[in-house]
Amino acid sequence: MSKSTPSKRSTKTRIPIVNLDRCQPATCGHACVKICPLNKKSKVVYPDNVTKKARISTKKCIACGICVNICPTHAISMVGLPIELKEEPVHQFGENSFRLYSLPFLVKGKVTGLIGANGIGKTTVMEILSGKLVPNGGNYQLKDLNMEYVLSNLQLSVQKAYFRSLKNKRVKISYKEQVLSKYLEEENTIREILEREDELGRVKKLIRELQLESFLDRKFMHLSGGERQRFAIAVALSKDANVYLIDEPGNFLDIKQRLKLASLFHNLTKQDKTVLVVEHDITILDYLSDQIQALWGTPHAFGVVSGVKGVKGGINAYLTGHLKEENITFRSKGISFLRVVKERKWDTIPILVKFTTLWKKFDKFRLKVSPGQVHKGETLVIIGENGIGKTTFVKMLAGVLTPDRGSADVMATVSYKPQFITRDYEGTVNEFITNFSGRYTGEQTLKQTFYQPLGIEHLFDKQVNDLSGGELQRVYIGACLTKRADLYLIDEPAAFLDVEERIKVARIIRNAASLYNASVIAIEHDMQIADILGDRIMLFLGEPGEKGYTVGPIGKRDGMNQFLKTLSITFRRDAETGRARINKGDSRLDREQRESGEFFFERN
Repeated sequence: MSKSTPSKRSTKTRIPIVNLDRCQPATCGHACVKICPLNKKSKVVYPDNVTKKARISTKKCIACGICVNICPTHAISMVGLPIELKEEPVHQFGENSFRLYSLPFLVKGKVTGLIGANGIGKTTVMEILSGKLVPNGGNYQLKDLNMEYVLSNLQLSVQKAYFRSLKNKRVKISYKEQVLSKYLEEENTIREILEREDELGRVKKLIRELQLESFLDRKFMHLSGGERQRFAIAVALSKDANVYLIDEPGNFLDIKQRLKLASLFHNLTKQDKTVLVVEHDITILDYLSDQIQALWGTPHAFGVVSGVKGVKGGINAYLTGHLKEENITFRSKGISFLRVVKERKWDTIPILVKFTTLWKKFDKFRLKVSPGQVHKGETLVIIGENGIGKTTFVKMLAGVLTPDRGSADVMATVSYKPQFITRDYEGTVNEFITNFSGRYTGEQTLKQTFYQPLGIEHLFDKQVNDLSGGELQRVYIGACLTKRADLYLIDEPAAFLDVEERIKVARIIRNAASLYNASVIAIEHDMQIADILGDRIMLFLGEPGEKGYTVGPIGKRDGMNQFLKTLSITFRRDAETGRARINKGDSRLDREQRESGEFFFERN
């Protein structure tokens, strides 16, 4: 399951990579410079004139690894490039920085799904294709490049026509970025922005289809994560463009909203438009894509875009780590969903949380939670649409909100990871985790059980306000789980995480429940992760923004079936990987499963 360096049956070229975020020369005194044996005769490892951070000559370095072992912040690594990567990079950020090899092949009238780990170059691909970033072909010293340079110098035979059209303004791009901070300074309301940005007279239809009516008169800064995401998608789809680049549209959206994306994107392809989508929810990526290209490599070191593949074969190739046509194997062990949590009896297990009927009313919304209980050592997953009371229920258990009627008997200390995580913390990751959890981060058990598996140990000296979305999510989860508690409340743990990270986090959460003999209640929209994570299911149903009610906790099989029935979709398991796939509506499998009442088909 690990993000391993690509393995081949052939030799690799080893290159030095320096993670500038981790490099802290003020604390180590340039230990790498002092220890390098080649520095006695030549300038191989040296401090940058401006930043004072380590630089390593790629041409002179012999990849002995001494500097890797001496670096106290693990900022230096030696990465093996497969010998097949004979061409120059499409883009390189610096001598010891990330380099991207190849770009996706976009097809008119098709939705291309792009899958890959965080830090592997997906957003770099999007910025290059949008024209926001001009690729330098590995000549990272060059500044102020233009499309003329790209057409004259880069070995991009397949994409040259695309870049020529981009240069001549014959292709128009609409780009929905992953980070939406550009709208934070907007003084206009959502309605005013949409009317201003609309180029096709499409905005009224998009407002209805993306359910934006309830927040049209608010400003962007006052929107929830899901509202911001739907607004940004509406802006992108209202543009009169040939190519639509959509980066991580699923974050903060519920499954019903994610399914709607497929319909919206395919409406574009029916008009002969080109759509490229980056998405980590593989169930949804499978459903909305016509073809797949996978990005493989080593995060923060190099990334390579695979050839075009069919949807099922492309996603499976990414999960197994074997690209048959390229004869590349980039995982030592494939990702499998075949072993999931089995149903178990809870009658004899002690109860940790017990609640009567809970009522909570806001201005226009009312929630009724049916009586229920959570057992010691249980992981309960909450699923349902946005705006239906899931977070409200969790906040009542956490003591953040008080029910209007009813009571929750929580016989436990609680640790709570909220849905909306913020960078508004003045201090390092180490300080944040220590303050949140009340525990010393140097404890060996915590390192082995949480910090190392979550990949956050190397972030300890980094400022919280400098973290990426995925890093911030993992830090919050780590802080939540290392706090000593009997009940862990975790709201949307998979947001901003890639496929590998999602699976790893799900297993770490379950390990925490086992280690502490604690209970977990988690809200999750990624059905694949909900399947891995939960022992039982609690359904939230109703009308978003108006009323919500609950079913359960009930067994996972019954819960999944009831929920999928409300969505009018059926799932099957892929025989090779065990992952959940959505059946095509009214297909033979879809009809058979509906008739049998098995909306979530367990057998392979």
